[in-house]
Amino acid sequence: IKAIESPNKDDDTQWLTYWVVYGVFSIVEFFSDIFLSWFPFYYMMKCGFLLWCMAPSPSNGAEFLYHRIIRPFFLKHEARLDSVVKDLKDKA
Repeated sequence: IKAIESPNKDDDTQWLTYWVVYGVFSIVEFFSDIFLSWFPFYYMMKCGFLLWCMAPSPSNGAEFLYHRIIRPFFLKHEARLDSVVKDLKDKA
């Protein structure tokens, strides 16, 4: 997220955004997979969702989800997340 929000846009922002969305999706799925796997066609819908997220089109799902959900949450809690990461680095 820090690389996406940096002023230097020479990097591959589209793929960084995709991997941030994928990482958040994987964390949510880890805790809810036992319930979601009972839904019919769950794995087909998951595949379609991930294809939508990585599609190189104007309606890119990763960009949409990042700007609508992940970025506002991150900016709201950025100071707290930075302090947690700093504490973990100090302990390591």
